[in-house]
Amino acid sequence: MSAVTAQALREELEALALAALDTADLSERATHLRDAAYLALDLGDTPQAMTHALACLEAARRTADLALQARAHVTIALVMGDVHDDVGAATHFREAEGLARSARDARGVAVTNVNAAHYDQERGHFASSVMRLLSLLRSPYASAIHAEADRKGLDQVFHVNFTRGASNALLGLGVDAQEVRDRLDGRRLDIQAQLNTSVAALLRLYRGEVPLANSRWQTDVLEALLMHARLVGDSARARALADEWVRLAGDWDVSAQLGRALLGRAELRAQLGEWPDVRADAGRAAELFGDDHPSRALSARQLLARAFAAQGEWRAAFEVQQALSEQAERIYRAFMQQSARLRVIERQAVEAEVRAAAFAEAALRDPLTGIPNRAGALRRLDQLVRSARRGRPCAVALLDIDHFKSVNDRFGHAAGDEVLRRVAATVTRSIREVDQLARYGGEEFLLLLDGLSLTEARRACRRVGQLITEIDWEDVAPDLRVTASIGVAVVKPGLNREAILREADAAMYAAKAAGRNTVRLAVTSV
Repeated sequence: MSAVTAQALREELEALALAALDTADLSERATHLRDAAYLALDLGDTPQAMTHALACLEAARRTADLALQARAHVTIALVMGDVHDDVGAATHFREAEGLARSARDARGVAVTNVNAAHYDQERGHFASSVMRLLSLLRSPYASAIHAEADRKGLDQVFHVNFTRGASNALLGLGVDAQEVRDRLDGRRLDIQAQLNTSVAALLRLYRGEVPLANSRWQTDVLEALLMHARLVGDSARARALADEWVRLAGDWDVSAQLGRALLGRAELRAQLGEWPDVRADAGRAAELFGDDHPSRALSARQLLARAFAAQGEWRAAFEVQQALSEQAERIYRAFMQQSARLRVIERQAVEAEVRAAAFAEAALRDPLTGIPNRAGALRRLDQLVRSARRGRPCAVALLDIDHFKSVNDRFGHAAGDEVLRRVAATVTRSIREVDQLARYGGEEFLLLLDGLSLTEARRACRRVGQLITEIDWEDVAPDLRVTASIGVAVVKPGLNREAILREADAAMYAAKAAGRNTVRLAVTSV
């Protein structure tokens, strides 16, 4: 396996940030920012990771792509997990899974659960992570893990997490509640079968028989295989993997990566009773973690105290324990400060997002009637076109107020404005929540009918036309009467929105030619 250097990671991070700025494609921008957030995490720069993750979510929300938004929430959850903000991480994982399910995105649900399992392991909840992954395997979303079309390595991450989680859990490590451990004991045959499969997949990656989807996962593969070697008691293999992990992490030139590898080797050496070596690795790991990664520094110092005690050096062990007590307070303050910094970043992003959303919403609303304008309608029509490609029936109707020019000429423009407002309000009240009425331009309205066949759409439009004729205008002008001509077209999978609108427009003019105050269907829709 070849090394990944810190300098290369920083250069890649800078390139991704620039690419995100340069592209006008919001989906592409969100993807670049998500990758940048993960790179910043690998480099130990949590604030920068949060900045990129929130920018990723903002870009994803502007696309209205729920699957993309789900992945952005996963990224934020992992950043929050890095500073042990359990509440924040859990909230974003739940949001991610809900969005992925709403989008019927099987891969998104799988990605969320695989990453949540990784987060469980970082907190020492190994049994919980295994139960989560086993539940995923029994769910309808399991096929996404091994999808042929997926080239992003979700299956590789799954095997890493399952091997690491199951090995630690079966070794009796972790802080899971007893009821979780009891549930795990009842699934040992299932766990062992999947563990054998996952280890075999990781060995193929380790030997280079299958390429890694991401070179930064090299150390994760080594760590998982090391834990499995510890589980099965293969000390020679475990030592070789631990040494290779330390060598590879050393080439990265990232303190946290080397510290983690040294801590992993120290834990192996503690299991083997090699206490002088434990002292060397744990002591160096604690120095490398320093104040930037206080929880791991604490774990390293706890192991160092155990090493001193195991060798009968009680005073040295006591001094380390005293230092641990002092460090625990510093760790608490560091967590609170780091979490507070991320909360500030998140709040600023949310405030900016709220302002941007308000401006965006205003830009999509007609100021006179308060309903969506042409731009808002076209955005919704694009969604219906995508739904039609998946086989969902949809229809559009163009509604034109009859003789509207004469209304302005006879009763004045104020009366004309009131006609537009009352027609908009009447029709909006009469349609379902999933439907949308928009002001298309002048006295024309666009009615978007989700999930309706042509027959159902014609029936709905006839009702709309009848309601318009029943509007009371006594307070505006006693002699005023208002009707509308409506043209209906179905949203067909092979047509783009311009073609669909042309069909509805032609049908609306056919209604005008037929004497107005009627509904006509597009010729090609019949």
